[in-house]
Amino acid sequence: MASEISHDDKYNDPRARITRRGVLLGVAVIVLAIIGAYVSIVGRRTKIEKSTEFWGQDTITALQIGERFELVSLDAERNEPINLTAMPGLGLLRQALLDDRNYDWSTKATGPIGERLGADEQDDANRIRFRLTDPTAKRVGTVELDFDLNSGWIGTADGAKSVRMNEHTRPKLKNFLTTVMHAEQKRYDFRE
Repeated sequence: MASEISHDDKYNDPRARITRRGVLLGVAVIVLAIIGAYVSIVGRRTKIEKSTEFWGQDTITALQIGERFELVSLDAERNEPINLTAMPGLGLLRQALLDDRNYDWSTKATGPIGERLGADEQDDANRIRFRLTDPTAKRVGTVELDFDLNSGWIGTADGAKSVRMNEHTRPKLKNFLTTVMHAEQKRYDFRE
């Protein structure tokens, strides 16, 4: 029979002392970590109360889970849709269109976005349409939103309502979408 060798010196270091102060410090660190995690989660959560009220549940559902996300230029020269479904950055685009904090709610209006633009801004080359569909699961119908790249106005394609993106979000969306359209145009030119 092999004798068991005890390593009490390895597990029970006489220099280590567990004190009340050490336990309280450990508990305080854990509590602060929990509070920090909660604040981080709440702060990052997409707020969609005003967006849902403005766009309606069908549009919000399409923005959240719509399977197919297309970008269509309203310019007569480029009428083939660009499929954004598997494109990097689509999640950020969806979040930008969903989040209440990205809109200037004081600009809510009825009517198409063309009515909000000045004479010098009436350029179809700067207008795009987001087309969201869910062809496989059919959870939502087709949702179309028109967006003016320069002014930041976005509205329903039927012209029922429109609102302007805030000054912080507007240039980011314009840069992303123009980059996507230019990259797709170069890809299309390369194929020819």
